[in-house]
Amino acid sequence: MRVYVSVDMEGIAGVNHPGPTSSGHARYPAAVDLMIAETNAAIEGALAADADDILVNDSHGSMFNLLPDRINPAARVLQGQKAWSMVAGAGPDRGFGVALFVGYHARAGHARGTIAHTYSLAPVETRLDGRPTGEYGLNAMILGAWGIPVGMVTGDDALAEEVATWLPWAERVVVKTAAGGNASASVHPQVAGERIRAASERAVRAAGAGRLELLEVGPPVVIEVDYSRGAEADHAAIVPGAERFGDRGVRFASDDPQIAYRGFLAGNRLASAVDR
Repeated sequence: MRVYVSVDMEGIAGVNHPGPTSSGHARYPAAVDLMIAETNAAIEGALAADADDILVNDSHGSMFNLLPDRINPAARVLQGQKAWSMVAGAGPDRGFGVALFVGYHARAGHARGTIAHTYSLAPVETRLDGRPTGEYGLNAMILGAWGIPVGMVTGDDALAEEVATWLPWAERVVVKTAAGGNASASVHPQVAGERIRAASERAVRAAGAGRLELLEVGPPVVIEVDYSRGAEADHAAIVPGAERFGDRGVRFASDDPQIAYRGFLAGNRLASAVDR
């Protein structure tokens, strides 16, 4: 079984404020330590379920946070700026049997999710097929189009509640309780690791037994983004095939999930480049 692991930071236990998620912050190294520990827990669980190849995609910020020499040597680590971002290295013909999302967070606009956002601070809400969703939903959609089910998602309880409606077959690991956008109550990192290790093993075994499902949307696949400012929407809407609507909205629609996803990524990057 080939296992794909996408690792973010905002949903890691002990990362309870946006400050330490930035590389210049004094507590960023401690946040990286916690991120590494949860990554290794997911790897260990996959190995216990007889995974024979594991690719870890460093999916936070500029995507070179993990320290490769401290990652379980059974896994490979993909790092750096990547066109496909949080799903880079997966693809339609790579043979992955399951994807595991570690350190994920609630969607942009969530009322209480810790450090809630979607890909950047530009969107205030993102919708897939008319339903609000976040990185977990958009990433699961394109992975599903590539034939890869999501078997586990870890983060806060707000995220778990969202994921239950989108990916009910996936393991939902709660490592902290959200207390607002900039606060949460985390379990001890050791407890988080134990929960993730056990859930990862169950998820990989479920994938091997054919008990997981693909997230299938459309056709057409419709991704809508409400940006915080009209100028951001203007820039996002310059992407070919994008449709501007309302005061701050941009819509990407296509029968091809890859085109819709690429439109969203490109639009969000353009919107995020607008001066504030």
